[in-house]
Amino acid sequence: MQTILVPIDFTAASENALLYANKLALRLPAEIVLVHGGPGFAPAPERREALLRRLEAFAERLRYQQLTRQNGRRIAYFYHVAAEPLAASLQVLVAGYCADLVVTGLVLTDCAAATALGTPLGLLPEQVSCPVLVVPPGRHELASRIAVAGDFARLDGRQLTPLLAFGRALSPRFDLVQFYPPARAGLAPLKKALLSARAHLPGAAVHLLPEEDPLEGIGEFCAQQATQLLVLATADGCLVRRFFNPHYLKTNAYHLRIPVLLLPTSTLPTEACCASCSLRQAAEARLLAQPSAATA
Repeated sequence: MQTILVPIDFTAASENALLYANKLALRLPAEIVLVHGGPGFAPAPERREALLRRLEAFAERLRYQQLTRQNGRRIAYFYHVAAEPLAASLQVLVAGYCADLVVTGLVLTDCAAATALGTPLGLLPEQVSCPVLVVPPGRHELASRIAVAGDFARLDGRQLTPLLAFGRALSPRFDLVQFYPPARAGLAPLKKALLSARAHLPGAAVHLLPEEDPLEGIGEFCAQQATQLLVLATADGCLVRRFFNPHYLKTNAYHLRIPVLLLPTSTLPTEACCASCSLRQAAEARLLAQPSAATA
């Protein structure tokens, strides 16, 4: 039996997360822990009890709206109200509950606007020791096609171990995709790394593709393959933060329309990345402040 941790703030995003977690819990199988973050101090006993009852009512409503009575009874729910904001206490909860997976709703935030405690949970895989599954708005079926994108030359194949549970439960097709700069020479090490990764996911298809910007390549590849779940296995924290930039809403980017599993391999963005985000934000603000030609 596995354990899925689902942060709940009673928004539509957390409802999407729990709906998807319910489907996973039935298939894996797994128990679900609903956790709610506090303001930084312990709530009064009456307030804590009220929040626990609200979490239970939230879970029960979705359980019987989404599932048959027989399936609904198969899921065991537990409830936790933390004193600290979840961004600060998430790893303690993951360790305390021996969680195998965190499932959270998609919240888009620019890297430059993020802070250590204000960043959405989906953007903090570097702070937890288990994978983080980010679920976008809408109803999503469990995946039969899973794409795993990352820098396999820097990835320890054992870090793909969490995907074995998905393989056993869902029997999906796995695609391992590695992008490289078109001008790069000597692809033999990348090919070797891809084949090494495939040894941990037998039967997976491997793809070594030229692309200057991996983020653009990921979106195009997933759209072409009709991917239903994307796994990001990268040590590039900047790439992860860029991935969830609200800029991509304007283009209805495919990668924001499917669940994304972030393996706990990424690192914090570099100062150069954050400085670049700040410069871009300032440029966009200046453009918005300029009167349009139509009003001139």
